[in-house]
Amino acid sequence: MAKRKRKSSRQSPPETPTCNCALLCDDVVMSAKGKHTLVGIIGMITVPRLPAVLGGYVTYVRISNVYGNQKVRISLEHAKSGESVFEFEVPLQQQDPLGVHTVIAPIPVFEVEEAGRYVFQAESRGEPLAQSPIMVMVADDGQGVL
Repeated sequence: MAKRKRKSSRQSPPETPTCNCALLCDDVVMSAKGKHTLVGIIGMITVPRLPAVLGGYVTYVRISNVYGNQKVRISLEHAKSGESVFEFEVPLQQQDPLGVHTVIAPIPVFEVEEAGRYVFQAESRGEPLAQSPIMVMVADDGQGVL
């Protein structure tokens, strides 16, 4: 007689969500029809000098394939050092795993101390879901130096 296999009492972690965009914008406007208009998608920020205090931005992230209650981490990190400029978590509640969750959230004021490439990203359980590069540059001081 063959032995029966016992079912494991441990559940595997939920599948990782998928994300089709993680964008930093000046604003996101929702129409009466429920459509989103992204105003000023940010790819470059020019500052007069460093350090610079920035803010008044909004994040726009679209996520699907959400099983169970999960969290998505939104962050801005310096590309070279990996140092986080800001980060926060957004809880996602399971409604319909095949549905789309849209995260529109204000970004608190933050400070950048050096020019260069930054990465705005959404991640789940340490795995990047979507990323957008953002370049921070110092304005030309009139001497041809950036």
